[in-house]
Amino acid sequence: MNEDTLTLESAILKDIPAIVDFVVNWLQQRKLDKYIFPFETAVDEASTNVVKHAYGGRGGFFQISCELNGADIIITIRDHGAKFDPGSVPLPEVDSALKERKAGGLGIYMMKKMMDRVDYGYSEGEGNRLLLVKRTSV
Repeated sequence: MNEDTLTLESAILKDIPAIVDFVVNWLQQRKLDKYIFPFETAVDEASTNVVKHAYGGRGGFFQISCELNGADIIITIRDHGAKFDPGSVPLPEVDSALKERKAGGLGIYMMKKMMDRVDYGYSEGEGNRLLLVKRTSV
């Protein structure tokens, strides 16, 4: 198992590029470049949601871990913000023409489309945990 972790005590929106860069660099170091785009997109979206929604833009504890476990790339995001139920988010309208669609609301949908597994959990002591998993051909 090969894992690296970035922890921020008070992540805010301006920290999102550094969080995404951390994941991109981790993937590049392991020659997993073909998986950069889906993880870059999913991590950016998830991190932005944590800062904006879990912490209301005020910032808070944020931890991201990258792990290669066999053929699985596993990115785990933890925060201590407001509890979140991804099942409460309605599916976005993706069949209409772009000009007819409401802006936003595609984040969770995109994560699920780009990853092989997206898993959310919450516990009173640990807070929110989002797991992003992509199976490689390694």
